[in-house]
Amino acid sequence: MMTRYLGLIASSCDLSIFSPGRIEVCAFFSSLWRVMRDARGPHWAGVAVLARASIEPSARHALTHTYKFMPILARLLSDTTSNDKKMKLLSVMQDISYGIKISWQECYLTRLMKQLTEWITQPMTEPQHRTIGHKSLTVLVNVCYGNLPAIYALMRTVDTKNFVGHLISLKDGGYGGVEVCRLLLCLSNGTRGSANTRQPDVTHSYLSCTMKTFNKAIVERDATQLLHAYTFINDLCADSDVKSFVLTYPDFSTSLQNSMKSIDELCKVVPDDMGEPETSCLRYVLKFVTVLVNLDLYSLRSHHCQLVCLCMKSSRTCLPDALELFAAIVSQYRDEGALPRELISVISDGLPGLLVPPALEPGKAGLQWLQVVGALCESGETQERVLQEVTPDSFEDTLYGVLQYTSQNGPVGTETGVQCVIVACRTGLALAPLSRHWEAAFARMLAHHQVRKLLCACLASNNGTRRRQILQIIKHHYFPSDQMNQIFGESLHNMSDVSVESASPRVDADSESLWATERLTPCQELAINTLISRLNESLQAGKITDIATSSAMELYGYKLTCLEQRLHSHAVTLQSATEHTASLQHALALMQATNTSQQDVLYTTQMQNEKYKKTIEELHKQLEDAEKTLQSFRAKLAGERLDKENQKETLHKEFRSQVANIESEMKAREREMEERYKQLELDNRSVQKKLEQQTNKNSELASVLIKFEERVKHKDKKLEEAATAEGALRREIDQRDNMIKQLEKTVVERENRLYQLKFGVYRR
Repeated sequence: MMTRYLGLIASSCDLSIFSPGRIEVCAFFSSLWRVMRDARGPHWAGVAVLARASIEPSARHALTHTYKFMPILARLLSDTTSNDKKMKLLSVMQDISYGIKISWQECYLTRLMKQLTEWITQPMTEPQHRTIGHKSLTVLVNVCYGNLPAIYALMRTVDTKNFVGHLISLKDGGYGGVEVCRLLLCLSNGTRGSANTRQPDVTHSYLSCTMKTFNKAIVERDATQLLHAYTFINDLCADSDVKSFVLTYPDFSTSLQNSMKSIDELCKVVPDDMGEPETSCLRYVLKFVTVLVNLDLYSLRSHHCQLVCLCMKSSRTCLPDALELFAAIVSQYRDEGALPRELISVISDGLPGLLVPPALEPGKAGLQWLQVVGALCESGETQERVLQEVTPDSFEDTLYGVLQYTSQNGPVGTETGVQCVIVACRTGLALAPLSRHWEAAFARMLAHHQVRKLLCACLASNNGTRRRQILQIIKHHYFPSDQMNQIFGESLHNMSDVSVESASPRVDADSESLWATERLTPCQELAINTLISRLNESLQAGKITDIATSSAMELYGYKLTCLEQRLHSHAVTLQSATEHTASLQHALALMQATNTSQQDVLYTTQMQNEKYKKTIEELHKQLEDAEKTLQSFRAKLAGERLDKENQKETLHKEFRSQVANIESEMKAREREMEERYKQLELDNRSVQKKLEQQTNKNSELASVLIKFEERVKHKDKKLEEAATAEGALRREIDQRDNMIKQLEKTVVERENRLYQLKFGVYRR
């Protein structure tokens, strides 16, 4: 069941479940460490989970520096394991051993060195053996690079002279050139000190090998070689003693020019068809070129236009690294105050696309986008474009998205959040004087609780560079003084765990100095050489021949047995102490995650309490103002009430006088109405009498009217009869008229007939 659940976790598509800043993730990795330490545990299911988790950068950092999985994975290395499992295990080990810090002789180092060197020196007869040897070399370089205890364990395990000769043969054969250079650099630091590596010839030979490996790895799509090339040249450039020799290397421009064609072919791959190896190759290429650009060599400025085009081509697949390279190119012209014309013409075409905020994954590319905006704000010609293309709201959303994403990623996320806050404050100080909207956005950024928290953490940290950056921001003339007072007045005694990385360089330096002091000093070496020469002289003179050889050998054998027993007991004790330290470190990581979450809750609660306290104070002030206003209203109301009572009394008097007048008028009108009523009664009686008389007359007139109606009816009857007779006469007249017309027609016809007869007679 545990194997099945681990398989489900290993096949998860969401890498955010491995973010180490949460309590449940810390508990999961600590439990996985305990399970894999058990001999009966599901080791290979755990290896699959570690392979998936190492893809996420913050989780890989935690697996390397916090949870200490290297000893457990080193136990699984053996010759009896199948080649496929060897390659899977070595792939995980080369991921989580990258950048590992080893400060003492851990008990697994000797066995690990022996196994790795056996696979490196074995004959490369089959492709799988070559892959295993290459991955073993990668793991060995990661473990030894910067770790003197691991280098001493390697030197005790192998014959250094023969092993170096084998490494040189691998380098000349084109196999892992950069990794061999890194390992040779480690061995030279462990044997003769670092003075040898500071010679210009040696440095230039390393750089030549690095550039050749870089060009070859681009053609072969080898992401591991590109990663080691980037790491090696970045480390050389970061060393202040070696950087002066790096700057004198003359072939950077030529090598980069030879690589541009291969880089363009790598960018021509369709993004939908580009797999994980091609994407990783392009990402490491951009990182490598960014390191070269940051050297600020004048000979590389002729390639800036091509590199800007490269940024625009690769922004679809590797947006964070493309933005970082673009910001590095623009920052090279910071002191000049203006960009070259040819570079501006190239930038103007693709600048709107690069200035689009990464809305889908602001946490992964937000820092680089903010760096691009900040770099463009340092030039007056591109500053106007930033004001046109970037809105304050999108800038704030990207910043807060990055801070929310990085708050759960432990020390790596804290460092990213600090860089974002510094870049955002610089950009806000550059754009606030030019626009009121940016001024309001800058004030909102400074009022945000995470921004203020990180500013306070930087001021309280041991990192001098960060403190100088924050102080430069605060002393700016446009930085609001009230915000400065609040930042300095914040409580910092709970911020000690925010920047955990500040203590690691000191611990590493102490460990390196400790191991350096264990080596013999020149005076001790001289004294030992003198003692050896004196013993040789005594031996040649025969002065020590009386010592029994068997007794001396027996004594030395007894001492060696005692030393081996003590060494074994110390190794067992060291192993148990290492495991106990790892478990304590897991508990510390869990406590730190819990403490961080509680600090966030506490800080948020404190900010809310301060906000509520300010609100309560404002409400108290409003209440006092309201009470004063109420008192004034009450006094005013009392005065108005007295005035209204006086007015009421006067109105009552007026109303009484008016009512008395109205009553007297009503009485006079009542008497008048009574008289009129009596007169109307008399008139009514006279009218009643007249009405009766008129009624009698009407009855008489009605009888007469009846008689007249009868007469009219009789006359109407006679008129109807006369009308009937008249109609009959009219019909008779019409008939006679018709008869007359017929007769006239007959007469005319007969006259015509007669005329015709007369006319015929005459003709005859």
